Amino acid sequence: MSKPSRSNAVLPDNLVPHVRYGLRPIVSGQSVPEATIRFGHWSLSNAVIFPESVLAADVERQNYALYPRRYYVDTLSTCRSCGRPFLFFALEQQHWYEELGFYVDANCVTCQPCRHEVHAQQDQLKRFSQAIRNEELSRGELMTLVDDAADLLIAGVLRDRVRLGALKNRALRECAEHPGTTRLTLALKQLERDSSMTGKPTARGLES
Repeated sequence: MSKPSRSNAVLPDNLVPHVRYGLRPIVSGQSVPEATIRFGHWSLSNAVIFPESVLAADVERQNYALYPRRYYVDTLSTCRSCGRPFLFFALEQQHWYEELGFYVDANCVTCQPCRHEVHAQQDQLKRFSQAIRNEELSRGELMTLVDDAADLLIAGVLRDRVRLGALKNRALRECAEHPGTTRLTLALKQLERDSSMTGKPTARGLES
């Protein structure tokens, strides 16, 4: 399979790469006037777009209430999570709106690496929430739970010192040599220091 042609458009130096689609707009070979592309969906009226990447949409496969997206086109956006610029590729839009069935007015507001991080964190939180209630964990399962707890605590997702403290104590008894036990212990100490400095009570129940 030949590599897709890439646009020579000027782009920000700190553009976030997409793991699948890369760093540059993909030339589609279709020719549609820019004004027509922008008229194809309200979200494109003021967007930074690359008309050379345009793809005609199959509106019959879209999920919409009143107005479909008549065209997909590579757009330049700013990630709400990391603040860096990224491209929302026409091919990615086609996958979202025709294969996955996303509502056509839903727009991409975070870059691909940040979306991946959020999804991974959600999976980790779900695994943690299920495991923390289980008193019959194997040694390996306990170590995984401790790793998840340390990661989620450091990320600011978990803040319950009582429950995490109990998990730390169990880990010290059953797998003290595990590196995750040390990470969890240090993260809890940092949480304690932060709470003492701010004087704010620790939030609870976020892992439930």
